[in-house]
Amino acid sequence: MHDENSPWIEKLQQPPVLMAGLGLILFLVLAFLFMFWRWSIAGDRYEMLEKRAAEGFIQAPSSTRAIKVDPRESRRISIDGGGFPQRIDLVINARSDRYAHFRVSFLRDDGTLILHADRMLRDSNNDLKLSFNTSLLPNGQYRIRIEGHARNGKMEPFAEARMQVTGR
Repeated sequence: MHDENSPWIEKLQQPPVLMAGLGLILFLVLAFLFMFWRWSIAGDRYEMLEKRAAEGFIQAPSSTRAIKVDPRESRRISIDGGGFPQRIDLVINARSDRYAHFRVSFLRDDGTLILHADRMLRDSNNDLKLSFNTSLLPNGQYRIRIEGHARNGKMEPFAEARMQVTGR
């Protein structure tokens, strides 16, 4: 009968090597658990995207509507988002000698940024033109914030308009 262990087996039976082996096994088990947890999250997101794809993301517009906006007036712009989607052409009056470039941002009332157009230039009528699809915006209240690029490169508030989307 052979009772002697090989030298490599004796090295593996030392406490630091055993602890390292147990640590490696524990790390692999945790890595696999994390991988399967992330797999379930990816599955949930995939189901959500399939549901949204069945409903339709952005639908093709059936008509175009131009809306003239003077942000210095206090009137609220109203857009009917029900029915067929439309392409909205916003024509924003931006008469100012202080700014050459503008930033236009659409924000929900809670401050969440929806759309951002930077370094916009005015046309020959001193208007900023921005087009978007009504299927992009859910029902709610929105702010259209217009800021000007100052000569020092900083953004300065220019004007703000209110917009309401209804009908969905």
